[in-house]
Amino acid sequence: MLVRRAWLLYRWGSVGLLAVLGIVLLAASALACPPEVRPNPALSLAPAAAERVRSGAALRILAIGSSSTAGVGASRPEANYPSQLARRLVEALGEGRVEVTNAGVSGESAPATVKRLEAFLSAAEKPDLVLWQVGTNDVIFGGTPERLGALVGRGLDAAAGVAAVVIDQQYFPLILDLGRYEQFVAAVGEAAAERQVPLLGRYAMMKQWAAEDPDGFRHLFSWDRFHMNDKGYACLAQELADAVVQAVGAVAPPPGATPGRAPSPAPRR
Repeated sequence: MLVRRAWLLYRWGSVGLLAVLGIVLLAASALACPPEVRPNPALSLAPAAAERVRSGAALRILAIGSSSTAGVGASRPEANYPSQLARRLVEALGEGRVEVTNAGVSGESAPATVKRLEAFLSAAEKPDLVLWQVGTNDVIFGGTPERLGALVGRGLDAAAGVAAVVIDQQYFPLILDLGRYEQFVAAVGEAAAERQVPLLGRYAMMKQWAAEDPDGFRHLFSWDRFHMNDKGYACLAQELADAVVQAVGAVAPPPGATPGRAPSPAPRR
């Protein structure tokens, strides 16, 4: 299969909200990603997903995209960003609260990704949250910003019934035509903004980081100076983990809830 699904299903565990926030802050402080360039997206779950999470069911997360999702440049499969995201979420939320699918295909561009995304969204058990990394290969392989914007719009329209976060293009040292590249970045941002879908501005974050800390920025990349390494993927995973923790915390099940069951009703007085 072209798509390698890495399902990470964890058993139930409970963590208090204060402990959740403490774990997230400790994890963030251990990363190289500077807080001042972190564009943590504001995320809220759709009503159906919120109800499932409130009842104790696992949040189904689909990470879809190309090589940055598949994990090219990572030292091992466990170091790609979806795997690192899953580990952070289980640390923060407890076992059994999340189920992450890595649907990254290296070298893929938006037309193929949109078709796969539509297939996932038409499945009987569709994801509750889509993390869509898009756009870098569309610049490299040709096309136009207008076509990319239309494709992103089509994919987001298909995902209208679920929560979604768009992850735009990466900034990297070998961009040859910066003006043209940024037209594609703008097209992705405009498509997300038109549909009020949260955007993780990876391009702006990385570009600012490169300007303010060139040496630290260089350590985010693997040998090819294009794909991220374990540290780069850790930063991306932490950005998304913070957003998911906040969204889940807003609809967290009450104490004593059992996975897969609605919480017991309060006794009548």
